[in-house]
Amino acid sequence: MVTDTRVEIVPGDLIELVGRRVGDVRRAGEVLEVLGEPGRRHYRMRWDDGHESVFYPARETAIAVRVSGIRETSGGAAELLELLREADVEFEVLPHARTLTAAGEARALGILPQETAKTVIVRAEGGCVRCVVSAARRLSLDKLASVVAPRPVLLGEPELAGAYPQFELGAVPPFGGPGGDRVVIDRGLAEREFVVLEAGAHDRSLRLRLRDLVAVADAEVADIAVD
Repeated sequence: MVTDTRVEIVPGDLIELVGRRVGDVRRAGEVLEVLGEPGRRHYRMRWDDGHESVFYPARETAIAVRVSGIRETSGGAAELLELLREADVEFEVLPHARTLTAAGEARALGILPQETAKTVIVRAEGGCVRCVVSAARRLSLDKLASVVAPRPVLLGEPELAGAYPQFELGAVPPFGGPGGDRVVIDRGLAEREFVVLEAGAHDRSLRLRLRDLVAVADAEVADIAVD
């Protein structure tokens, strides 16, 4: 996501309000409708907390825009479906309103955060590691350090965009895309029968059995979430 006032915002885009002062809380959401004349645009928004409003930016409001990535990620999403079909596993594709977080994804689908997985990417010796934890919990780098070495480091947005161009930023799934990534699934999540995870984009998810996810991703299971 980059701040660029030259970008024409359209419905389906995700925007983030960038705080101008230290301590300002960032707000993010999906543009549902563009209103007003050019130069006096305002937007009907669905914010990531589930609330809707009509937002009127000021001239100095800093808006970071992530343009709708459907056309850019369709190849990555198609790859995921093909991988699952080749593995002959049962799965569902769940379309939903565009969201920015796994917790928002759970709300959009009407399910508990514990049923939803998020993939956190870190860099360790040998390359990237995709860490899969429940949306209700956070990744523990201390615990992960006992599984991968040396101490892993979280990837920033520029690195993520470069490493996984076929997926939307923040929606990298546990499998698909570049090969060679190590995949570690949190033990608590792996105890569930089913899991929902983003399918490479912020407006669609996959639902499949945990045992199938472990097999398709060639994942290992370890205790990697904060207690």
